[in-house]
Amino acid sequence: MALPQSLKTARLILRPQEQADAPALFAILSDARAMRFWNRSTIDRLAVVEELLRGQQQAMAGGQCCYWTLFQDGEAIGSIDLSLIESGSAELGFLLRPERWGQGLASEAVGAVIAHAFDGLFLSRIAAAVQTENRAAARVLEKNGFKRIDSRPALLADGTRRHCDFYLCGG
Repeated sequence: MALPQSLKTARLILRPQEQADAPALFAILSDARAMRFWNRSTIDRLAVVEELLRGQQQAMAGGQCCYWTLFQDGEAIGSIDLSLIESGSAELGFLLRPERWGQGLASEAVGAVIAHAFDGLFLSRIAAAVQTENRAAARVLEKNGFKRIDSRPALLADGTRRHCDFYLCGG
């Protein structure tokens, strides 16, 4: 699989993630509000985000993932990804700066990535998981055609156990 291409929506540019995005993404990943429903705790050092991005760059080069940085009016406001790309399926994740919540930007970005996944990458199904309390993220998924297929406790990357809803889009 080739590296991801830039995607455009009415208000956003989704550019393939670059190492230079680390400071902007650090601002989000270090924000407790942004990370409240994420599967890891906040990141308190830029060097950790830089290392994380290096790993993501390698995964993109290997075709296992696609990571995009979201830009609005030239400013980085979040990220979105397709990970675990294999056998026609992938897992979707997204994260925005809290001051951009409630504006429909996540729904717009997810719609663009789903269209690209099905029409450009020829995937047949996309999965996503959200903590049950995160109703806003669930609405983003549902607006974009995802259906909830399961709800159960799950072990998160930070070692905590939370109740999560699991969604599927496509076949």
